[in-house]
Amino acid sequence: MTKRKRFKDPIYGYIDIDEAIILNIVDTAGFQRLRNVIQTSYSPLYSSAVHNRFVHSLGVYHLGCIVSESIARHKDEFLEIGDVERYLKIFELACLLHDLGHAPFSHTGENFYLENGERNLLHNSIIELTGDEDLEEEITSKNYKAAPHELMSVIVALKDYCFLFQDNEEKSFFARCILGYPYVKKEDLKYSFFNCIVSLLNSAVIDVDKLDYLIRDAYITGFDTVSIDYVRLLLSIRLRKEEQKYQIVYTKSAISVIENVVYAHDAERKWIQNHPVVQYEAYLLQSAIEALKNKYAHINLFSYEALTEEGIKIFDDYKISLLCDADITFLMKNLDNDSEKEYYQRKDRRHPLWKSEAEYKAIFTVGYTDRIFEIVENGLENLCKYLNFVCKSQEINETALDKCIKDIEDSQKLLEATTVNKENIESTIVDKEKHLQWLKALKTFAGEQKIDFDFVILKANQFNSGFAKDDFAKIQIEFDTLQKPCFFEKVTNTLKAERSSREKFFYLFYRRTNKENKIDLRKLAVKLGTIAMQEAFNDN
Repeated sequence: MTKRKRFKDPIYGYIDIDEAIILNIVDTAGFQRLRNVIQTSYSPLYSSAVHNRFVHSLGVYHLGCIVSESIARHKDEFLEIGDVERYLKIFELACLLHDLGHAPFSHTGENFYLENGERNLLHNSIIELTGDEDLEEEITSKNYKAAPHELMSVIVALKDYCFLFQDNEEKSFFARCILGYPYVKKEDLKYSFFNCIVSLLNSAVIDVDKLDYLIRDAYITGFDTVSIDYVRLLLSIRLRKEEQKYQIVYTKSAISVIENVVYAHDAERKWIQNHPVVQYEAYLLQSAIEALKNKYAHINLFSYEALTEEGIKIFDDYKISLLCDADITFLMKNLDNDSEKEYYQRKDRRHPLWKSEAEYKAIFTVGYTDRIFEIVENGLENLCKYLNFVCKSQEINETALDKCIKDIEDSQKLLEATTVNKENIESTIVDKEKHLQWLKALKTFAGEQKIDFDFVILKANQFNSGFAKDDFAKIQIEFDTLQKPCFFEKVTNTLKAERSSREKFFYLFYRRTNKENKIDLRKLAVKLGTIAMQEAFNDN
């Protein structure tokens, strides 16, 4: 009988794991590192949200085992596939190791893995490690873009735990489970089975990774959301063969749970992930990390080497190994940087002028035509890009204003001195003058409202409900009384949603020196709308 070790989990009770997995994976330094990588960026909003990637990984493994054991009970239905139980063990390993290479501070830090074209390098490393020659063509043709931490997790797992796999096929299957990359070039029955299993860990709507973080985040934060009966949902999963292809279907008992999963995911994305306090903390951390990267430009802080026990040297007597949140905060304390100071001194932080997407829309759409609102949003988006390019910051202040004026003057001098590309230079001057208009309008607004001309502008992704996804509508539901499963959209119409016509909105943060000062945001809307109307008039 296989010896097992138990972990007490606040969500699932006891999680049982084979001692061999404990010895070879869980108790190793690379996996224990995850105890020091925070699961979410929600702690500025919910102070109890300090759970880590370690407990999340155990939770995803537990859920993965539930669904794989359920499938294994029907293994006689998959005789053509081969050793189904072995493939399901690979799936379970992917569940356990799916966050192995996660960057510090949840998703706030992971994009630093992708600087200087690193996505291609990470993909190439995975192709080499798996020997999966089809991946290169599939990545290009399907424009696959796994999350940065997923790419790094595959690389760390295949390099540091390669003894877990018997051959390249297992390595490829493991990698695709974490990345969510289905097999495209291989279309036989076996690979359609693999694709079903891949989607159980990484899919657009429902998978064991999402299930754990939705349940765990709600429990730890105290954020009231719907109850998710994960056991009922996972045990309802079936793999059915139709026309020499396997597909996932759910029994009718899962309908209510599926709706609850999507509803819970919507609520977390809309009211927590897009909350201005969460967005601003991420901005402070990213700005501080940028400063760290500039200070320690001689090393690649966000790399595979930094995640290993050997680590990378910063100085002769100091190195970074098993990179985690604590390493970043230690280095931040040695910065003389405004973002670092604000990060620790919460009382000095800027405050949002509006606190939700709904309030933003209420301020800027009243009295605007769609065209004017579009020009305002495009103007703000282009200003964000310009500030990031010229100032390496999202701050709107006298420094940004002066740099914009200087940039325009330099472009005008270049125009006078050259005889080539005059049209391109003239076009860039026009664009820069538009940026200057927005900056001046914000400066005037600050003066009128008696607040400092010292803003931060952040772009956020506009909320779109999971109920609007085609993947949700096409979930297949099986009924005992019918020969074929039905699409979810055909069997329930209780919850439906349309995709928003816009994909972005913005937060503007300011220095609040007087809490009694009431700011008239409609005046800001009028100022920006006036610029937009003039631009619309000029276009006509």
